[in-house]
Amino acid sequence: MLDALVVGAGPTGLTMASELARHGLRCRIVEQLEKPSVLSRALAVQARTLEVFDDFGIADEAVSRGRRAEALNVVGVGGVRSRVPMQMFSWLETRFPFILMLPQDATEALLTEHLGSFGVTVERGLTLEDYRQDANGVEATLRRADGGVERVSARWLLGCDGARSRVRKVAGIPFEGETYDDACMLADVHVDWPLGQGELCLMPSMHGVVAAFPMPGENRYRLVCIMPRDTLPEGDETTPLTLEEMQAVLDRMAPVPVRVSEPRWLARYRLHRRGVPHYRQGRVFLAGDAAHIHSPAGGQGMNTGIQDAYNLAWKLALVTRGHSPESLLDTYEQERHPVGQKLLEGTDRLFGVMAHGGLFSRLLRAYVMPRVARVLFGSTFAQRRMSRFVSQLAIHYRNSPLSTERIWGEEAGGVRMEQGPAPGERVPELPVKGEGVTRLHEVLRGPQHTLLLFTGLEPEARVRSELVTLARRLEAAYGPLLKARVVVAGEGTPAPFVLADEDRAVHRRFGAGAECFYLVRPDGYVGHRERPIEPKRLEAELTRRLGSPRANDEKRVTG
Repeated sequence: MLDALVVGAGPTGLTMASELARHGLRCRIVEQLEKPSVLSRALAVQARTLEVFDDFGIADEAVSRGRRAEALNVVGVGGVRSRVPMQMFSWLETRFPFILMLPQDATEALLTEHLGSFGVTVERGLTLEDYRQDANGVEATLRRADGGVERVSARWLLGCDGARSRVRKVAGIPFEGETYDDACMLADVHVDWPLGQGELCLMPSMHGVVAAFPMPGENRYRLVCIMPRDTLPEGDETTPLTLEEMQAVLDRMAPVPVRVSEPRWLARYRLHRRGVPHYRQGRVFLAGDAAHIHSPAGGQGMNTGIQDAYNLAWKLALVTRGHSPESLLDTYEQERHPVGQKLLEGTDRLFGVMAHGGLFSRLLRAYVMPRVARVLFGSTFAQRRMSRFVSQLAIHYRNSPLSTERIWGEEAGGVRMEQGPAPGERVPELPVKGEGVTRLHEVLRGPQHTLLLFTGLEPEARVRSELVTLARRLEAAYGPLLKARVVVAGEGTPAPFVLADEDRAVHRRFGAGAECFYLVRPDGYVGHRERPIEPKRLEAELTRRLGSPRANDEKRVTG
């Protein structure tokens, strides 16, 4: 029996399969398409997703294959233009303070290479027809392109098969929501125009909105035209879109001269806003577009699906390998369903600003928005709010049952632990110095939990020595499930199990004036924090989350 069967080989499914394999589970990933599609709508890779890729070791390659968005332009009637440099991300504590434009097919190619590093390949031309589940697992029926049938048994079934998810339909989980009235046209083309390269452009008009997204390559853009249906000529929406028709629409809608050529993809489509009430049914889970679809406003969809998979895979691994109770899997829906709901609400609001409304709204967008965009988007408040949403760095699980803390005793050094990243919040990127690492996210890299033991701002030599001994003992006890490091305030020479916080910035950011510890989940979020460090309480917390050291040791021996 397989540990998991992943259905769908888009970015969500590829992330799910590679993470399951990285955590040591046996899985297969099947896809009904016989070859990868180049007709992919997703384009923006956000900062949080790049941090996930950094954990995988593929972020630098992704950045080299993509293109950073340099600025946002809002261009109205008569060519009135506001240009806002994309500096809104610079204040974020991340290595990737930008939006990366990387077509979905390129993202899928990169993730497929990563999956292959674990010896797993995508099995194409296989369609899920049906499945049944019981207390022990799932039996799925797959049909091959040649008509042959295969039955596969797995402990878990992961539905990453998109908006028309067969996994969701067989489960009978409703996909509630609505279809927007607006009609959309999309073109991946070479563009000649008077606007700069490498910049996002939003062009509202009385006939709708044209959005232009820079792509790798000279003068290559993805153009999306969103038009109220009452502005469209009579015609069949199912007929293929031609370059000539796209050019005619741009001539009518764009406020500056635009000439398009060299099309790679032309399409008509409708936008939907839909979500599921539940992400799990027994041994079956939904992720990505199978669980939520929405407008492309803000470039959130693909990124959210990747992070659905990143959240679920490590939990499945702990449960499947017997380290955690099955109740851990309930936290997937508890954590990700609110994220999906906020995503639907947020993109709906953004889409409303961009395209919804009647004649008066179109007048405001076409004539007023370009004149005030610099003021609106140029304010620090607006930039910070927008960047936190778009980058997805503000996503948190503070209300999760996995987010716990115990803080008592006196603070020290004028900092309070409550000022640090709270349980359920993402660990920020900060500089540290250790063996082979220069930043905190390099320390977190890997499929394990990470224990950060802080010495406090004014450490004694005895404290450092005792914490290093503790870190060494705990890491040995829990094996591959745990990495333990001692964060020492002040300069220090590289040593095993030690991270030097030379300017004490990490201690201050984590509110670690006195001895304390943070336990970080495999997905980079704080699971538990506590002050002071009491070894017995710490070990009890690790046992609660990872099982007992004795049981872990027995599992390693028995395989």
